[in-house]
Amino acid sequence: MNKTVIVTGIPGTGKTTVCNFVEKLARKAGVETNVITYGTVMMGILQKHGKDTERDAMRKDTLDSQHELQREVAEAIAEKIKQAKGITIIDTHMSIRTHAGYMPGLPHHVLQLLKPEMLVLVEAQPSEISSRRMKDGTRKRDEATENVVKEELLVSRLMAGACAVATGAPVKIVINAEGKQEEAAKDILKALGVV
Repeated sequence: MNKTVIVTGIPGTGKTTVCNFVEKLARKAGVETNVITYGTVMMGILQKHGKDTERDAMRKDTLDSQHELQREVAEAIAEKIKQAKGITIIDTHMSIRTHAGYMPGLPHHVLQLLKPEMLVLVEAQPSEISSRRMKDGTRKRDEATENVVKEELLVSRLMAGACAVATGAPVKIVINAEGKQEEAAKDILKALGVV
């Protein structure tokens, strides 16, 4: 089974934790799984170009620079997908909040390179997301009011719908309630036919 799954979620949904659980549970079930974090590949490319690698500063760069970086990262990930066996999970964002508005995390040219068989939106209650962001001292997050979080969740759903139309891949919405990361991971694996 070779599949590419793009797992997305707005900051604070716990998507990376869920991805790690998916990888662990899939391997336990005997299915080779690789998680590729878009942001990590992006940091490596920025470093290679001698640019600022502060993760939250990227969103403040020019849109042209961000588009070019998205393309370069997608090309690097597409090469990794060609080498991979089993399930490849790409951990990324459906949208990025920038000074100019919401930029698609998966524009058409990126989707053409990655060719996902499934799109997953990891979500949680707006109050949980807001609380998680405020507790996260490792990042320089934007405001995290519940209204802002609700708007980001809506924009992510709208962009996921557009990605589904562009690729033909289904969109799976998974709720990652506080302390329920393993259940969320099992929900993704069930949709993939693994458990």
